[in-house]
Formats: sequence, C-alpha cells, structure tokens
Amino acid sequence: MATKTALTWEEFLAAGKEGQRWEYIDGEVKFMSPSGLGHSLVIQEINVAAQEFVNANPEWVSVPTDAAFRMRSGNLRSPDWSLARRERLAGGIPSGPAPFPPDVAFEISPNDTPADIRSKRREYRKNGVIQVWVDPRERTVEVVSPKHGTRTFARGETAVVKELPGLELSLSPRS
Repeated sequence: MATKTALTWEEFLAAGKEGQRWEYIDGEVKFMSPSGLGHSLVIQEINVAAQEFVNANPEWVSVPTDAAFRMRSGNLRSPDWSLARRERLAGGIPSGPAPFPPDVAFEISPNDTPADIRSKRREYRKNGVIQVWVDPRERTVEVVSPKHGTRTFARGETAVVKELPGLELSLSPRS
C-alpha cells in the first residue's frame, strides 16, 4: 500500500487550475465542478446567515468558499462555506490553508457523486466537524452534529444548529 503524503501549500496551489476550485483528497488533486446560479444563490443565503451569526457572536469567523482547511489526514478540504472559532486563529491568520478542520462546514453538492459525498461526510465526522448539507433542488437542509445527531429540515422550515444558537437558515420558497 502506498503511503500518502501531505502537499505543501505551494505544491497544492501549483496543482490547480486558475478559475477552478480543487481539493487534495487521499493523495490526489480533485477538481470541483463549476457551480450554477442556484448553487451561488444558496451560498449567498448561507453567507448572510453566517454573517448575522458572527456579528452577534464575535468569537466566531465566517469563512468563504475558496478557503482550504487541513484535515487530520492531511487532506485539504474547501467547503462551500464554513465557520471557525476565532480562538483557533490566536496565533495569526495563516497565509496558506487553515491548519485545522472547520468547526462547521456548509456543503451544497448537487454535482458531487454519491462516493464524493460519503467521503466528505466520513472525513468531517472523523474531524468532529458540524456538517450542514443543503439540497437546493428540494430546499432541504440536513444538519449532522457530533453532539446532537442528525436533523433534517424541510421546505418552509428554518434550519438551526443547536451548537450555534442564533444561526438560522430559512428554507422558505423563493418568490
């Protein structure tokens, strides 16, 4: 069995293509499908909810789409949006990836294969990450919490993350 090695940040940057997102997973660079307008609009909704939460809870930081986080395995994951406790940045903001997993990862993965989704879910779980999976087609949200299990919120409901009082994601149908 081959031994997987972690890439340096410079090697990771050199492995990608300008204008496209990529991650480093299990020893290889994986390019992410371009997102459509619906995906981007959901990211914007998450951005607004995350920013409102951070404004009310300055011990958190809201991290946009293109940031990479180093997982315990050495993989570099880039969630669609994420939140991290500010105390994790006490040593300063790194010029490369966050040297830790996000505390909360928001994923909107309409183009991911089932195997990709299982891999992300498994790795986030191993790293203690709260997962928020958004299905923009069905307007549902699944929150996977290490402490509180899994909850699914349907169209018309407001998704909440018990560990983050005040963070709400509305699932009301768009007008």
